[in-house]
Amino acid sequence: MKIPGIIARNLENLFVVGGAVRDFLLGMNPKEYDLITTTPLDKIKFRTFKESKSGETVGAFINGVKYDISHYTSLDLDLKRRDFTINSIAFPVSKNGEVIEEVVDPCDGLKDLRDHVLRSFDPETNMRSDPVRILRGLRLISNYNLDVEKNTFLSMKKYMSFVENVSKERLFQPLDGFVRGKYFEKAIAVAKELNIEILGIPSRNLDIATKVDPSCRWPVIFAGSNLDEFARKVFPPKEVLRLISRMNEFVDQIKNKRYEWAVKIKPEEAKCLSEVLIAFGIDDGVVRKRMRLKLQIPAEKLKSEGIPGREIGKKLAEEWKKILER
Repeated sequence: MKIPGIIARNLENLFVVGGAVRDFLLGMNPKEYDLITTTPLDKIKFRTFKESKSGETVGAFINGVKYDISHYTSLDLDLKRRDFTINSIAFPVSKNGEVIEEVVDPCDGLKDLRDHVLRSFDPETNMRSDPVRILRGLRLISNYNLDVEKNTFLSMKKYMSFVENVSKERLFQPLDGFVRGKYFEKAIAVAKELNIEILGIPSRNLDIATKVDPSCRWPVIFAGSNLDEFARKVFPPKEVLRLISRMNEFVDQIKNKRYEWAVKIKPEEAKCLSEVLIAFGIDDGVVRKRMRLKLQIPAEKLKSEGIPGREIGKKLAEEWKKILER
């Protein structure tokens, strides 16, 4: 790891902390960096984006990499206040930007990382002060195959309901990381015990969602369920809501031998639709057949024949029915 010179030269008592250190120790290349310094944030002139809403972080994009910078007065206290011990490890940074691999680890995070343990140094305080950390914990379990330590779990469960009181814009990212994780199946058991349903996420299909590609898990989770509460409480991106709605709509049509889906489906949606069908024990042969074939009657021809726009979809669905039911 190396930190850009403009950062290293201008910040005093600089350390890399958090996920960048964790991933580096696991042999992964960090995608972004959390840095802490004793330099007051208002003295940092090279930053490229403003303070966070809390006013506790500034940052910079340099050569396409994001650097979040926070101020500290006590290194030991800063690390102990972090969400989990595996994110409470620090490396000092020299003035030329070299990261010095001298581990600062007051919370025994390195041991927890080796033992695959999710633990908070002060779980009661840390979960209460920022309940989004509970969702980040689920994401870490799902991505790093961790076992949650007993007291940490009890505090996560105790303050889970507090998640509903934080800014909704902060919720989807850790939840999406949880759903897309390599060890999602392991994290599901913890999510159910934490009562993930308070965020409008139904638990009945979580286990089925492990059968599909991570990019298709949200539609499986919400198969046959209403999206309104989830959309209201979590503010997921529009494209996620659209994917869930379309997959639900297409599956319902296929089950009822309707063919509007054959007109609407996009090539990039077909793989996901097939996976969703198979996950629920429904033959996806009709989807594979649809993607191999093309209609002999293009929509443009129907328009030229004077067929009203809203009737074209019905006509095309009828044509697909003839072809796909042969």
